[in-house]
Amino acid sequence: MCKLAAVLLLVWLTPTIAAASVPCIQNPNRVKACPNLLYRVAQLPQMSAPAVVCICATDFAPLLQQPGDDTEKVKQNMTRRQMEVIHGDKLQAVLDILQRRNN
Repeated sequence: MCKLAAVLLLVWLTPTIAAASVPCIQNPNRVKACPNLLYRVAQLPQMSAPAVVCICATDFAPLLQQPGDDTEKVKQNMTRRQMEVIHGDKLQAVLDILQRRNN
């Protein structure tokens, strides 16, 4: 019975330990904890194999919304360019994950 409890505890804690060791893809200027972390298994550019990926969905939300007017469209384009500089070719893969698209 003790061995079974130890195995169950290990299985229960393993995802938590793995999640804690994964660096999140987020805005580097973020000072508070991300309110909406998303963990997915994915293979981003420059990864040799699929792995657990942590994404702060809140930081990418403005890029997923449909702009209402030209001002919002310009602001969204500027935000996207800033994110492309920060995250490089991972940005489109992250947006696809958040939009639940498979490529």
